[in-house]
Amino acid sequence: MAKRKKLTVRRATACLMFTVLLASLLTWYFTLETLPGRIRIGAGSTGGLYHDFALRIKDLLEARFPMKVEVLETSGSSNNRERLLSGDGPDRVDLAVLQDGAVSMTDLYLVAPLYRELLHVIVRKGRKIESISDLEGKRVAVGLVGSGMQVSADKVLHHYQLEVSRQAVSFSELLTDPDLDAAIVTSGMLGADLREVLGDKRFDLLAVEDAEAFEEKHFFFKSAVIPAGLYSEKPSPTPSADLKTIATTASLAAGPGVNEQLVGALTGLIYESELRQGFLQLMDREEAAQLSSLRLHPASRKYFFPQDEIGELTTLLESISAAKELFFALAAGLYLLWDRLKRRKEKEEELHYIAQRERLDDYLERTLVIEKEQMELSDIGALESCLQKVTLIKLEALGELTHQDLRSNQAFTIFLMQCGNLISKIQRRIEQVYRSQSCGGK
Repeated sequence: MAKRKKLTVRRATACLMFTVLLASLLTWYFTLETLPGRIRIGAGSTGGLYHDFALRIKDLLEARFPMKVEVLETSGSSNNRERLLSGDGPDRVDLAVLQDGAVSMTDLYLVAPLYRELLHVIVRKGRKIESISDLEGKRVAVGLVGSGMQVSADKVLHHYQLEVSRQAVSFSELLTDPDLDAAIVTSGMLGADLREVLGDKRFDLLAVEDAEAFEEKHFFFKSAVIPAGLYSEKPSPTPSADLKTIATTASLAAGPGVNEQLVGALTGLIYESELRQGFLQLMDREEAAQLSSLRLHPASRKYFFPQDEIGELTTLLESISAAKELFFALAAGLYLLWDRLKRRKEKEEELHYIAQRERLDDYLERTLVIEKEQMELSDIGALESCLQKVTLIKLEALGELTHQDLRSNQAFTIFLMQCGNLISKIQRRIEQVYRSQSCGGK
């Protein structure tokens, strides 16, 4: 009797598990996506590496799948982000190339890291510009409005506290506009437009001597080297020696409604096709996987980290085969769900930290603006207004920047010290002006 009862329980458990498996297969089949017949890719301006890469992806997709790919010229990363999030508007794109750190990844997905983008500080010879600090007061091309290049240029100028005449034009204008003294360019090495400018003997490259310090202050940048003779060889190589600089990454991104089958197909095309033979800047799969931490699309995560999927499936199968009752299978499923939610929370924490770090940079820049403003003031009312602005900025930052890791970061301490010093400095200015006016009245 006991054996018969035990057999009945086993059969009931087996039937239940079979029903769950069948339901899962049916759900997968009826929700399976197919590749779209038409997609649009947001690229940068013609001649740049973003545009070059987009054209190569277009050729690969159209050669392998029955789809039409349209490549749209854009002004850069900020414009690309807007188009990815524009819903069903006429400017909407399905995919776009972005510079890491140039725009927020909120509501976007990373499809794949593509290649390193190095900072090139290009200067016109004969203008007495021997180091980045010599750019003070010069006319500098910083890239088109809406481009990641302009964001990077702003970070560099802010880092060195330089006041220059910013020209929102492409760095290739150096070739035709002799009034331009320099350009700050963030681009993959060996782009056609970059080779054209640096192949011209009128221009030279400057080193970013404190690249390591810049790396410490900016999350998305790492120190790097431009190899000697990369852009021209003997007898006068450019650069003449290995040149220290900083680098970020160009990545392919997608909007929230991107087709999952398309993402899966793209990752395979990028890293396993002949694309790497013609696009030498493209990083390999292993290097890309190390950089794939920022809001990676689920289909891309399966490609870069297949062991995660295998590990989860193995755990589930082992639990089911070892279980004598349904309880153990349910327990395994609950554990996987908990683990997935935990990792999602950790990823959200990381994104939250990045967003707050960007806000801290903004607060620092606002205090610098006030510091410059108060130096030229001699009116007590105006100085008191500056004092109130600094105090409000400090209070606003203390109320908004609550991430524990950010609070313990050296940059946050520097911000608080900067606010305190600026408040003291303005108070002293007010006292000086008050004494001066009192003495004048007597």
